[in-house]
Amino acid sequence: MKLKINPNRMNLLRLRKRLKFAVRGHKLLKDKQEQLSKEFNSLIKKLLVLRQDIEKQLNEIHNHIRQLLQYTTKDQLERVFEVVNNKQNFQIKSRMVVRFNMKYKEYYLEGNKANLYFSTDPYINFISLRIFEIYEKLVYLSNLESLCEVMTKELETIRRRVNALEYVLIPQIRAAIKFIVNRLNEFERTNITQLMRIKQLME
Repeated sequence: MKLKINPNRMNLLRLRKRLKFAVRGHKLLKDKQEQLSKEFNSLIKKLLVLRQDIEKQLNEIHNHIRQLLQYTTKDQLERVFEVVNNKQNFQIKSRMVVRFNMKYKEYYLEGNKANLYFSTDPYINFISLRIFEIYEKLVYLSNLESLCEVMTKELETIRRRVNALEYVLIPQIRAAIKFIVNRLNEFERTNITQLMRIKQLME
């Protein structure tokens, strides 16, 4: 689709300024896209490592629970977990943060986790300790996943803008500039021819 524009010098100057601005904007968006892609890849690696760590801890907890169930009833174990849960002295809260010029909701733990449950049973001690440790990692994992989702949308938006500039707007402006230059040159040649003709008639 060609830009509809009158072939005059004012529009030529305006289009050249617009082209300069579009090329500069394209470069800035391209740089932002590359930097954000690097940060996104780094974040994905960190997310995968954290997921593996959490899965490992959950498997350890599950194995210890199976060991407990060999000599403890399910009701007794549930009462222990209820006590562990009541020992929590923190809350999960949220706040809006800005990172990489993007706004998203981040969760955090408020309070302290000092009140742990202790028992003569080593399995119960291990499970209660791991449960409190894993809370913080789960919150951090949630924040990383939220940031990844926001970055994915931002990268998609930047990609569309870069493609629109690179394949649509900039080629249209260059084509319009070329059209105006050709028409102005044609007008100039016509004027020179007319002047030469007038000079010949006067002579």
